[in-house]
Amino acid sequence: MKLRLNSDFAVDTDDYKREGLRFSILAMSGHGKSNAAADVVEDVLDNHAQVIIIEPIPEWHTLKARYNNVVVIGGPYQDLPLEPAFAHEYVLAALEKGISLVVNVSDIEDDAEQLRFVSSFLWNLYRLEQKYRRVLFLVLEEADIWAPQMWDQVSKQSLSRVSLIAKHGRKIGIFPILISQRPADLHKSPLSQCNVNLFGKFTSPADLDTKTGIMYVVKKLHLPIDEQGIMTLPTGSFIVSDKNGVHTVAVRKRLCPHGADTPLIEAKPFTADLSHALGNLREEIAKALAAKKDEESTVKRLEKERDQLRTQVKELAEKANIKLSVKEMIEGSGAKPAAPSTLDLEEKEKLAKRVDFLEFKNKELEKSLNRAQEDLKLYDELKGVFRRMFPQGIGPHPFFEQPGQTGEKTVGLQQVTRVVDLEEVKKYAPKVPTDTVKGKILQLAREGHFNNWQGVGDINTKLVEVYRFNTSDQAINGALKELVDEQILGMKHTDRNRWKLSPDVIFEGKEVEAK
Repeated sequence: MKLRLNSDFAVDTDDYKREGLRFSILAMSGHGKSNAAADVVEDVLDNHAQVIIIEPIPEWHTLKARYNNVVVIGGPYQDLPLEPAFAHEYVLAALEKGISLVVNVSDIEDDAEQLRFVSSFLWNLYRLEQKYRRVLFLVLEEADIWAPQMWDQVSKQSLSRVSLIAKHGRKIGIFPILISQRPADLHKSPLSQCNVNLFGKFTSPADLDTKTGIMYVVKKLHLPIDEQGIMTLPTGSFIVSDKNGVHTVAVRKRLCPHGADTPLIEAKPFTADLSHALGNLREEIAKALAAKKDEESTVKRLEKERDQLRTQVKELAEKANIKLSVKEMIEGSGAKPAAPSTLDLEEKEKLAKRVDFLEFKNKELEKSLNRAQEDLKLYDELKGVFRRMFPQGIGPHPFFEQPGQTGEKTVGLQQVTRVVDLEEVKKYAPKVPTDTVKGKILQLAREGHFNNWQGVGDINTKLVEVYRFNTSDQAINGALKELVDEQILGMKHTDRNRWKLSPDVIFEGKEVEAK
């Protein structure tokens, strides 16, 4: 596949079969980053390969003017609404049908929620692509948002997923394209994995900085590029570094209109099959969201009624306390209280009954609220709702029907096997060489990474992040089995197995208490 930047220069994917192809496109705002990326993306789509684009503002929807298999999720030009809990379903549908996606996250107003959605989306893409192994180019607009140089607990997971795909995506057919106008803010771990780099014009000292900016990347790659060369590049021209050397390229104009300049376009109609599938998917998403809103409305109504009753009980209790205080004051002064009239007795009796009734009603409403909140949990995890509506391999839905399968749509519950209780043991963890998989896992356990349930994917990611230790899932599974047999770890059987440190395991010089 030839990825052309102009008539005289192209990147040949055959040259990168062994090492994989990873792009970075870095330039200041307005210098042509999106145009250069669009040249690559259009060639990928023209060769019937797949593209998934994640963008924070609407730009890439204009691909629909030329390609009828591009679906926009979220944003003002959406074909499907964006619901954060549907990350798995979006990825699964795209890979099964070979659809190219433009995922616009601007509908998610909270920045932290955006990061959590992108992190979930990338993790599902990495897992599911291991089955489908399509040639897939992943475009990350404003990559410094998803993989920041200065990360916190919210952005840490997103950074981890971007780095994982940059390092290991080649094995399963994912080729990332990182686009940023702030190289100083983009984490150098995924950036260092890029083997085709497009350097555009920069003038800011922060972006040119030799410690964090673009000149740091130039220095690390030992490229014959100086600051003056970067600062004087004309608009639309890039210094391209690839395995064949360094070239200055004036990038050709893209075929599709630029989304920021031409927001309104006439989209190319979808195929009948894809249009029908999108219509069904949109309808089912709408039903799920409506059901969720109804549940939330019920909970809010019950909470309001409960608060009103609590206020009434409090007011009545205060009145009762006032009457009691007056009675005690009269008795303390030696005055003989007047005999209560029949009316006073009746009022007190009514008050007491009213308080009893309100307390009873309050308890009943709290029970109803608890039941409603339990029901709401079903919708908090919308993936479960979606899977019940689209059980893979069951029913006639175009997204999930398997060849040769027919039948009505059915609702199925995920089978969950019994969790095996961990026997309480008290023993010393074995001494294992730290250069082995088993030894590295014990190191993770010693540092507390197994205080909570961990899956094989989580463990593999931690080994890479913490110790830069690369190994296979099969090797990890083997080591975990040994540690379970030795009662160092406990195992939970679900749809994906999990492992956790057994209670009262003692490491040399340190006792770890498993929670």
